[in-house]
Amino acid sequence: MHYSVRYPGSTHDSFIWNNSRLRARFAAGEFQDYLLLGDSGYPLERYLLTPFANPRTRGEERYNWSHTRTRVIIEQTFGLLKSRFRCLHHSGGSLQYEPRKCAKMVMACMYLHNKCVRRRVPLPEVLLEAVGEDEEDPDDPPPLQEAADARLRPPPGFQTRNNIVDNFFA
Repeated sequence: MHYSVRYPGSTHDSFIWNNSRLRARFAAGEFQDYLLLGDSGYPLERYLLTPFANPRTRGEERYNWSHTRTRVIIEQTFGLLKSRFRCLHHSGGSLQYEPRKCAKMVMACMYLHNKCVRRRVPLPEVLLEAVGEDEEDPDDPPPLQEAADARLRPPPGFQTRNNIVDNFFA
């Protein structure tokens, strides 16, 4: 339900995350023990869990599988958003307006989409068929390097992720 149109499309996701109000709110503990899932382009943090770059155990493999199956929901949401508002889909061309106007149009689409979801406005059958289950986006960035060397300090979310693997996937 959180979105930002402050940055151009070429801006890396992790840069946007590092500069977002949502991250600041998580860092301040506003969401207590809630967790977010991010793809391998995001940093592992105590409240933002990423997949293992090189899973070494069956538990880590199961965690990665579950992580991917859960994250696919956001990819499907993007598909629904683009299907509901064809101006956002690449097949409809691109928004041929100045960036500020495009940003307002994207915000309006997201606002209206969220309103439709809250009011349970059904999607036409045609749209439902168009949304597939993309596992991973082929444009996903390569994984950020994890602290494999014992001399390096592990990322802040390292223990959180390991506890989840130990308690639910081992």
